[in-house]
Amino acid sequence: MMYPKGEKFQYNNTGYVLLAMIIEKTTGMYFDQYLKENVFDVCGMKSTGYYELDRLPAKCANNYIYCADTKDYRTNIFSVDAKGIGAGGAFITVRDIISFWTNLLEGNLISKAFVSDMLSKQSGDGDDAEEGYYGYGMWIIDNSNGKDFAYFQGCDPGVSFISEYNPNNGIISVLVSNYGDNVWKEMRKVREVFY
Repeated sequence: MMYPKGEKFQYNNTGYVLLAMIIEKTTGMYFDQYLKENVFDVCGMKSTGYYELDRLPAKCANNYIYCADTKDYRTNIFSVDAKGIGAGGAFITVRDIISFWTNLLEGNLISKAFVSDMLSKQSGDGDDAEEGYYGYGMWIIDNSNGKDFAYFQGCDPGVSFISEYNPNNGIISVLVSNYGDNVWKEMRKVREVFY
């Protein structure tokens, strides 16, 4: 613990690693198999999964890191876990993430009441415009002109991802890079133009 309970919010990946371990212990299933059966299959996310880097399915993109010394790119296989864990590492497609949002919002994964709580401010102080609030598993952006925006994100060497939902107009935005590009900067542009 970095702070006394209730004093300050700070995101920590370790909580999601622990959550995956709890899921495995309580269900008797591997974390990735549990997600496949209870989230990915329910949402029709046929191209999403936790794959071993030496056993990637067909049509799966590699991820690349720029090497300044050679002025070239190399894959990230020696820079990330061999297989994703509770804190991340899933292989996804844009279409599958839209399907996830659609099923989540329709109440096909959890109740609509819990979805509402999930997409609402639960902690944080608002000091940072984009990471100042956290719901349940989602970052919340304060919107003084309507309902708040919710997003989830991830990055690893050679990988960056953000997906956001704007409840005011129903827009679901998904930005993915297998070169580790600054998807957050691009999402700000999406907000300026479409929100």
